[in-house]
Amino acid sequence: MWISPLNCENFDSWEILKVNELFVLQKSVAQVSLFWKTLQNVFDTKQPPFRIVFKSSQNKLGQVIAVGNTKEEIDKDWKFIIDNFMPAVEQYDDFNDKESFVLYKVGFLLSSVNEHEISDSKFRNACNVFKTLFNIPESEELLNFYSCSYDNQLMNQGWMYISRNFVCFYSFILGNETKITIPLKDVELISKISSRSGVFNNCISIVTKDKQEYVFSNLFHREQTYQLLDELTQRTMDRLLKSTSKNDHVPGLSYDDSSSYTDPSSDKNSKPIDVKDLQAQRQNAEFQQLFNLPEEEDLKCVSFAVLSISTNASIKSSGQFFLSKTFLCFYSSNKPQLYLVLPYFVIKRVEKANTTNNNIISLIITTYHKIKITFELFCTRQQVNLICSTLKNQLKGNIYKMSLSKSFISNLSSEELLVNNTISKKCLGEKYGYIKSKRTNEKAKTKYWLQYFAEYGRNLTILRTPTFTKLVRIGLPNVLRGELWEICSGSIYLRFLNQGYYQKILEKYAGRVSLSTEEIEKDLNRSLPEYKAYQTEEGINSLRRVLYAYSFHNPELGYCQSMNIVASVLLIFMTEEQVFWLLTVLCDRFLPGYYSVNMVGVIIDNQVFESLVLKYMPVISEHFKKCDIQLSIVCLPWFLSLFINTFPISLTFRVLDCFFLQGPPVLFQLGLGILKANADKLLKAKDDGEVMNIFKEYFATSEEQVMTKNMKSNILLMKFNALLLNSLRDYKGVTYDLILKMRKSHQFRVIHSIQLYKKRSDIRDLKSTHLFNNEDLSKLYDQFYTSQFYGHGESTQKTGNEKMDIYTFQVFISQIFTWGHNKKELKKYEMKKKEEEKKKLELKKSKDFGISSSPSKIITLNEPPKSGKIIEMEQKLGIKYDSKDSLIMDAGSLEDLDLIANSNLTNSTISTTTTTTTTTTTTDSNTTKINSETKKENKDDTNTDTNTNIDTNKDTQSSVTDKNISPVSSTPSSATSSNSTSLDRNALVGFNFLDRLFKYFDKKQKGYLLFQDIVDGIGEIKFGGLMSNIDMLFHVHDTGHKGYLSREDIILVGESLLFLCRKMESDQYLNAVSDLMKEAFELEVELKEEKKKREEILKTEEKTKETTTKVDEENESSKVISSNNSSLNNSTSTDTDEVQFPLSTFRVLIMSNPFFVQYFTDFENTINMDMNITANVEGVKTEILELIWNEGVKWAKKRVQTGNSNGGSGNNNNNNKSSSSSKSVTSKSSKANLSPTDNSGGLSPPPTLIRKNSRQDITYTFSNAEEEDDNEEADSMKKLLDNMDMTTTEENIITPPDNVNNLFNPFN
Repeated sequence: MWISPLNCENFDSWEILKVNELFVLQKSVAQVSLFWKTLQNVFDTKQPPFRIVFKSSQNKLGQVIAVGNTKEEIDKDWKFIIDNFMPAVEQYDDFNDKESFVLYKVGFLLSSVNEHEISDSKFRNACNVFKTLFNIPESEELLNFYSCSYDNQLMNQGWMYISRNFVCFYSFILGNETKITIPLKDVELISKISSRSGVFNNCISIVTKDKQEYVFSNLFHREQTYQLLDELTQRTMDRLLKSTSKNDHVPGLSYDDSSSYTDPSSDKNSKPIDVKDLQAQRQNAEFQQLFNLPEEEDLKCVSFAVLSISTNASIKSSGQFFLSKTFLCFYSSNKPQLYLVLPYFVIKRVEKANTTNNNIISLIITTYHKIKITFELFCTRQQVNLICSTLKNQLKGNIYKMSLSKSFISNLSSEELLVNNTISKKCLGEKYGYIKSKRTNEKAKTKYWLQYFAEYGRNLTILRTPTFTKLVRIGLPNVLRGELWEICSGSIYLRFLNQGYYQKILEKYAGRVSLSTEEIEKDLNRSLPEYKAYQTEEGINSLRRVLYAYSFHNPELGYCQSMNIVASVLLIFMTEEQVFWLLTVLCDRFLPGYYSVNMVGVIIDNQVFESLVLKYMPVISEHFKKCDIQLSIVCLPWFLSLFINTFPISLTFRVLDCFFLQGPPVLFQLGLGILKANADKLLKAKDDGEVMNIFKEYFATSEEQVMTKNMKSNILLMKFNALLLNSLRDYKGVTYDLILKMRKSHQFRVIHSIQLYKKRSDIRDLKSTHLFNNEDLSKLYDQFYTSQFYGHGESTQKTGNEKMDIYTFQVFISQIFTWGHNKKELKKYEMKKKEEEKKKLELKKSKDFGISSSPSKIITLNEPPKSGKIIEMEQKLGIKYDSKDSLIMDAGSLEDLDLIANSNLTNSTISTTTTTTTTTTTTDSNTTKINSETKKENKDDTNTDTNTNIDTNKDTQSSVTDKNISPVSSTPSSATSSNSTSLDRNALVGFNFLDRLFKYFDKKQKGYLLFQDIVDGIGEIKFGGLMSNIDMLFHVHDTGHKGYLSREDIILVGESLLFLCRKMESDQYLNAVSDLMKEAFELEVELKEEKKKREEILKTEEKTKETTTKVDEENESSKVISSNNSSLNNSTSTDTDEVQFPLSTFRVLIMSNPFFVQYFTDFENTINMDMNITANVEGVKTEILELIWNEGVKWAKKRVQTGNSNGGSGNNNNNNKSSSSSKSVTSKSSKANLSPTDNSGGLSPPPTLIRKNSRQDITYTFSNAEEEDDNEEADSMKKLLDNMDMTTTEENIITPPDNVNNLFNPFN
């Protein structure tokens, strides 16, 4: 990273790596005290370890012009200097000219580097630390990081790292290390709280589903942190909800389109999250919610303003003035409360009035209905110019919509009523009549509304005043009810902006069938059957079209019961298109999740309602708990059907009037009012039945007159009017903001409970549990779905999470088995997959040109005769077979296994007759090489002899320096490059094995695994025992279900065994695999010899038959001779065919090896149900005194080494020269080589071993002094050191680290 030239202070603590005429590349070797390391970690002030110094004349020590946190980063800058600076500098002779040129170029580079690039460099360092410190999936990407303190303690000051699926925290203060990992899918509540002292509001509390609370304080950007966590947790919960769905098919998706469907919500969740835009996104969401606008509306600018209207001089109120993409809006919370949503396409004229105050601007806007509205904006001149330019641009952009608005407005009911004094029969109510109430005066209501329209505008230009709210609450006239519902809910804007969409979707999906359409057909005749329109085909068809259209519009939701009831009521007052868009607003905005598959929205609102009952009526809440009365059973239909099936139908319309005006709070206010009105009776109820009878009686008498207390006197009101009046007055504190907040607080808890219910039902529905207890099944289930959750990206998340593919299976195995892959191996495999895809494309192209290979000839034998050696081994092992060829073992047959193995396996070189390629299988710390050197073909013999050498090298030091050992070559299963690392080979072999294991688990060859398949497969491994595990190994490698293993399959078995045992501490498994291969090749030779003997016997029998044939059957004898000749040819060709190992032979082969008998007997112990994809380590502490002691030991060792290097500086070259001669000594003192060779054949310097002491255990971190970022080399060194005696190594090899804090500083 380039910086402004800074004078150097010293050169003593810097080591020179590279130098030329003008520049010096240096690395820091300074020793920092523990106290300063802590301060650097907390305040992020650590000096970068690399820098480039320019030899300037302005300072004796030069000037720093670039710094870097990694060797790669600084090397990039150094390369830029060599490629761009040096060629130009050589043209100048004078040093001052060179200096001027360099400083000019550095200044030019700095001008092109902005603050974002500097912060990006810091962010990249944090990303590296994030992936290094925490055990999380490799695919996780850091989104942001913040400085904070854990648990309100200054001594726990550290850094919070936030990714898409995790919240992590790390701190290292004076030897106290704290590491926390919180999966967002386990979060139950995120809230902003105050500090313990109550003085500062800088804390965030995170509560997980296991009731563990994490408090993070000292957050300087708490609002931004909270918004990011809230957004990420919301996305995570959406994915969890989808995973709880059991439907493999999207409900509203037609069966014809199931293959081509992409979930739009997944695309939304997979979009990159810009932390800087979160505040703007939150403001846009609040703006859209306040005015019920479409989601596409983005807020452009906001200003304080005073509104007045030309038709009523008394109306004047101050509030906020908003400009968005399509709308001009105004909202006043002061009295009188005003509410205006004015689309740009209904604005006819805008005038700017002159004012005496420069900070006030007056805008006079004339609407479509010729009403003038004046806005006095109080803002600066700059804001005035911004508002005027924005308004001008948006008006120009909406000109084309003005031509569409005239025909749209002319078809509205309010226009027809005012202009023509009549309304066309567009809805079912106009055709079949409205449902009349006992005490309604339609003419009076209509008259009031016509007066309001004339004074304050109508439909798209209407201004909402307190009078508007009163007129809605007393009940809307039937002729205007549908239009006013549209205006209050905001669906009228969606209908205008999407004209023709409803008709298009009906035409597109005409005749299509889906799960939702089948459910709709069942409920059509049960939708408000008492109304005349739904006793006719016209009414039923109208309802069918609306529900069909919505199910195809939103296939993820599709259709749910109760939607038909709501839609049937809406169709009485609205057209089909109006109902369609109002349903969209209802399901997406007002009642999210109500009509989903899980009905999670209703469950959440029931929890909210119970919390409100506890808050406002604690006595009733306590009584219900005491009598075990479930309030949710009674209230669920209220919310789900919007009280339509509760009150008489005429009163239900009144409820919908208030609901579309004020939103969901009305439902909760009415519910609380109903409980209060029946409080005395409810306190006497003893069970759910009594409560339901009380409510049933109350709703049946809701149209009766009752005496109600008013402010000063008692008045006679209808029971429903009294309920509505008291509910809205007594519970006005239940606002929309409160409901949204309470929904969010209960949402995560409800989703976790739904997930738990699904988990229990899935486990209960298992056909077979294979002796697993409930606890193990629960753990296995958690691992299965956790792997599914993190294995699939957000963009690929589908409805349901039941099917596991091969990649997720590999992640699952890595979490459930101790021999599974680690993160680096998984990353290597992703790279291999890309390479394989390229090879497949190339192979496909070659096939298109007609290039093909002839298949090799294989002789298939179901069960070849057993050789004498196999029979002898079976007898010694006590192996018997029943009539069904099932294997039976004697009780004490395992005692003589060691003697059998030692007596049979002594030779290291075996000659075989096969045509295989050179194969080498390499392990991490020891190398087992199977070299096949093909000899020249003899003229008299058609067979090809191949020498197979099996060399087991126990000493890696000598194997590295041996020049006769051939490099790694291709295996029959996959070709790897000769210079590939052991990590590449282990990863590739392991993934090939897991691919076969996946197919073995997939018994029905579906291409995916269900949880039942996982239970069956893991249960077979855990409870099957020795013979079952051996049979599994056989069937896993028996590709094509041939019933036998070929020579190549046996080699792959050896590779798989090396993969399974690669994490063992000792090298005993290497000898066992080598012995197994030797035994297999011995059996191969014996099987071939016996095959030749059988063929010779067949030849003699055939010759005997030829001599005994009759002379008069010459034609037939000639045919026999020709067939005999062909059989002879076949017999000679069988020498080159492969020998087969059936299951019985394979069992004997494995049983003859004591190591693998013990290994597969204990194979179930490799299953660890408690392994987690995330680590939650809290408070990994190190004693301060112990750390200080270690620092002192390191300092003493450093002093000794410095003294030795100063006293023997002339011996440096001798040491380098004698390094090769000392290899044999080193190999004797240690069991592994600590200095792997590079490509040039030289030895790299030994790695530095950093030892971190803790109370419980000792962990080791490996780094290399020269190449710190060489992951493969560091990985191989770690594996080598894991297999050696650490006590011997500490005395001879370990060198103290230069800076122990490198492990703990997030920005190192």
